[in-house]
Amino acid sequence: MTTGHWYERFDDSEAFQLVDIVHTRTPAIVVKDSQLQKRGKQARAQLRSLPLFQSLGLNRVVHTDLWDNEYSPIDYEHISSENVDPEEVEFPLVHVVTQDGILEYGEEDLVRRLLERSLDEDGQYVLITDTTAPRTPTYTKKPGRSVVDDFPAIAVRDYASLANSFLEDALDGRSRIPVVDTRNVFFHAASAIHAEAGAPADGIEAVFDYTRAPTDSPVWDSARYFVEHDLENVLEDYSDHIREALRSWTEKGDTQRVANHILEVLRICDYDASTLENYRQRDPNYR
Repeated sequence: MTTGHWYERFDDSEAFQLVDIVHTRTPAIVVKDSQLQKRGKQARAQLRSLPLFQSLGLNRVVHTDLWDNEYSPIDYEHISSENVDPEEVEFPLVHVVTQDGILEYGEEDLVRRLLERSLDEDGQYVLITDTTAPRTPTYTKKPGRSVVDDFPAIAVRDYASLANSFLEDALDGRSRIPVVDTRNVFFHAASAIHAEAGAPADGIEAVFDYTRAPTDSPVWDSARYFVEHDLENVLEDYSDHIREALRSWTEKGDTQRVANHILEVLRICDYDASTLENYRQRDPNYR
């Protein structure tokens, strides 16, 4: 049933490497994502950067279980920050954590050790956080001093700038979704493919209309995740679960409507992988 990874379906993806977007070969990179600065119950899109780094070959991710809702629009290797062994986890590695997570939720030792190992072993480590100067005060006694001061080899980048470069260079500006709506490149990749096929492409909800989605659209991966992880008998309330899970990936908008599209195609296909594949291959005029 597999059709390859979603990021292999747009032009030039194979030629686009991490170094092309970060413009450095240093193994340790701090990426500030302003979305992580938003706090409280309404905070969302904490994981929006993962599709970008997955498309660049970084599929192993450490983050808190708080953002994991069992369902994900993309398939990646999640390692819980509550259980990870900093001496054993392998590079390349993405780590998503806020400064509060570092200081108040026990990830200070983890961040410090992974930075040390990354630089010693030349292993790619991307630390995505809400500041350009993450602090580990247990190790650095001087007030205000950050890991960037302690390890001059660390490069610092801004996620919004990296995402914009990707949309311009890898997708060649073909996405029809306004960048102010989302900087999750998964949705933009879907939009670009939909636009080329003449399918709805001007919003996140539009690209999840499975009755019109092209056969090579990345949104099929989001439905396939459900059946490949055998979630039919695990999740008691699929609609609420998918809606809440999507909030970790989208900055704004009604995730319920997207969840409804995913559930609709799963029900049409009776949660069966082969039936879903046959439906995907069908001409949209006959779905």
